[in-house]
Amino acid sequence: MDKKIFIVAKREYLERVRTRWFVIMTLAVPVLMAGAILIPTYMAMRSGASSSIRHIAILDATGAGLGDRVAKSLIADKSLASAPDSVTPRVEVVSAADLPAKVKAAAAEVQMPQHLSGYLVLTDSTLAGESANYAGRDASSPADMEKLQSVLREEVMIVRLEREGVRADIVGPLARTKLRLNSERLNERGRGGSGTAGLFAGLGVGIMLMMLIVIHGQNILRGVLEEKSSRVAEVVISSVKPETLLAGKVLGVGAVGLTQQVAWLAIGGYLTSFLLPLVLKGSAVASSAAAAGVSTNPISNIFNSGSIIVIAVAFIYFIVGFVFYATLYAAAGSMVNSEQEAQQAAVPVMMLIMSAWLLVNPVLLAPNSKLAVVLSWLPWSSPIIMPMRMGLTSVAPLSVIGSILVAILGSVGAMWLSARIYRVGMLMYGKKPGLAEIMKWIKYA
Repeated sequence: MDKKIFIVAKREYLERVRTRWFVIMTLAVPVLMAGAILIPTYMAMRSGASSSIRHIAILDATGAGLGDRVAKSLIADKSLASAPDSVTPRVEVVSAADLPAKVKAAAAEVQMPQHLSGYLVLTDSTLAGESANYAGRDASSPADMEKLQSVLREEVMIVRLEREGVRADIVGPLARTKLRLNSERLNERGRGGSGTAGLFAGLGVGIMLMMLIVIHGQNILRGVLEEKSSRVAEVVISSVKPETLLAGKVLGVGAVGLTQQVAWLAIGGYLTSFLLPLVLKGSAVASSAAAAGVSTNPISNIFNSGSIIVIAVAFIYFIVGFVFYATLYAAAGSMVNSEQEAQQAAVPVMMLIMSAWLLVNPVLLAPNSKLAVVLSWLPWSSPIIMPMRMGLTSVAPLSVIGSILVAILGSVGAMWLSARIYRVGMLMYGKKPGLAEIMKWIKYA
């Protein structure tokens, strides 16, 4: 291999990693990624139902004491412990005939400042498991309504089970059973660990691959355009073959992207693994995970689940996929003479990337479908789709190897095509070439 390729690659690499922008992005992105995981988790752990759900009137027209049961359950709920002891639901047992007048009075009381938060109406329809009515200031709060619905569902079940003759000592525990489902992948090679960890590993790797391909592919395009506009390319090409210059650029910028990806994974993984257990400390999630013998450390879960294989394969796909797209970006940059023209020339390349990304959702829903299998074999989509499929389901090793080989052949083809365009385009100035002109470059280069 020509030694000049490595000289060009070294220059491209050092020129970019020494910039202040590279350092800022390398440090800022994993912090933002960790924040995007930890902040919503923290908010979700701290944003349960509010204590105002206790400050309600319960109009019980069932004749079965359902209102008292719901009130006691709300008072005993530990997640509402922030409410003062004096704030308790007010239960009114009413007849069906008096219910409309009581509803009207309760509505008027809710509308008064510093009074009830709302009122709950329980009827025979509620006992039948059909419906109950609630009106109040917090009716638009999903957490409050979910808590009230959960309590009401449990108490209705208890009343109905007691009516069916189920022993009183087992009715309560039976109705309030909380089941945790732990998922684990199992295939012909044995146990594959947590299915959720595999999902996040595959999806996360796919997102990072697309980000790096787009970001550093655009960097190559702008770098080629800048060299062409400043006529530096004419001097360089006089001593270095265009193909060597193109290969060096792709290797150098690819190494920059790889360096950044490793840094993102290391820093983001450390921040998440260090801070997430602190965020979950004392929560129900941490307690249930400890009872099940499951770690709340996402990094250890990924390694224990065998998803490290997904990351290793994604590493190979990143190199192959980056070469494929980077050479196309370089060819696009060599064909144009201005930033505006460069953005237009990059549209077909972006469409290839987005065509794969827009089909991610069907792949997530059905990772073994024909669409997912086909996409994992196409050179422009396999670097994004195949790591996701490997995180979601079992993929035969021969399929993975075959897909990588096809991706390599696609990258070689893209490099050959781009080199022929690059060889002529870097020395052509003036108007933007049309498709016929580009075909002539490819044919005669």
